[in-house]
Amino acid sequence: MVNRDSIGRASGGLPAWQTAAALLCTLLAAHAQATNAPPQFRWFDARELCLEGKGWSDTKHFYDRLPARAEGVVRTPVWSLSHDSAGMCVRFTTDATNISARWTVRRETLAMSHMPASGVSGVDLYARLKGGRRWLGAARPEKSVTTEKTLVSGLMPEWRECMLYFPLYNGIEKLEIGVPAEAKFEASAPRAGIKPIVFYGTSIVQGGCATRPGMAHTAILGRRLDWPVINLGFSGSALCEPEIADLLAELDPAVYVLDPLPNMRTEWVEERLRPLVAKLRSAHPHTPIVLVEHAGPASAPFRASGSMGYRQSNASLRKVYEQLRKAGDRKLLYVQGDRYVGTDGEGTVDGVHPTDLGFARMADALEPTLRRALRAVR
Repeated sequence: MVNRDSIGRASGGLPAWQTAAALLCTLLAAHAQATNAPPQFRWFDARELCLEGKGWSDTKHFYDRLPARAEGVVRTPVWSLSHDSAGMCVRFTTDATNISARWTVRRETLAMSHMPASGVSGVDLYARLKGGRRWLGAARPEKSVTTEKTLVSGLMPEWRECMLYFPLYNGIEKLEIGVPAEAKFEASAPRAGIKPIVFYGTSIVQGGCATRPGMAHTAILGRRLDWPVINLGFSGSALCEPEIADLLAELDPAVYVLDPLPNMRTEWVEERLRPLVAKLRSAHPHTPIVLVEHAGPASAPFRASGSMGYRQSNASLRKVYEQLRKAGDRKLLYVQGDRYVGTDGEGTVDGVHPTDLGFARMADALEPTLRRALRAVR
């Protein structure tokens, strides 16, 4: 009787049929690995794309919100906050089915106790559809200042314009967008002849506490109006100093939106905000300026009237507005704060800083006034 294992042994001592089977399994595994491997990506530096939300080109760091010469001129907290990339975004056009991002933030503090990393340090992707922009995907860092993540996958291979928002409470050291090697990719053209809307204000204007950068009311309004926006919100630091007035006057926006009252003492409305408005009006006689009231704490219905200092601030703001209108400033507009984040108490994280719901309501409150202002400058 012939031993089957003695027939056709390979030089290594295994029967030939076993060697062939092992080779086949190796080839099949290699094929499966190649099939399941992620596609090769091309990466594009955001600095080479159409960047919006930056008011000055002469910045110390590429993604700073104030010019380099502001260092040592504005207060230290304002200068530090100007390193946050709130309001900045890039626009690009691609037919990619998968879109990724890799980015490095400037601070190791990725989240706050009342605001998640997705809003503080994350990025947020939207695409243009007929009638507006729709959310596509987002990503956040988890442990490291450098992150690489897929924002969206499985898209139809259609040519679409996308917009990627930057972190609200962290700065960007570097950001790249990745698409499959075979995908087409182009930087979108700048919006010719369209001046931005400039927002100045507090932590609320900066975006606290949106869960994603695209949910700050400034970003929501930018999408609804299809208009570029510059976010100059400085958390806890919107004090209307003369140095800030000088910097704001350097810009040439379509509209100014001034919303600093939550950081202001009542007496500062006359002492500081009125001169700020005068500075802007002197530099830009025909630019609409929108004044926004303090919305007040969510607990206002339960508080004694004596603890409601924001009402005095609003009364002072209204007085400034009416006096300037009476003096002939027909480009001065006003937004009341009583319904700014809603009246049901559900619009904030902590009684002050809006949730995404609160930001959507703020956008609702501002949108009609901004549309009216923009019609006057078209």
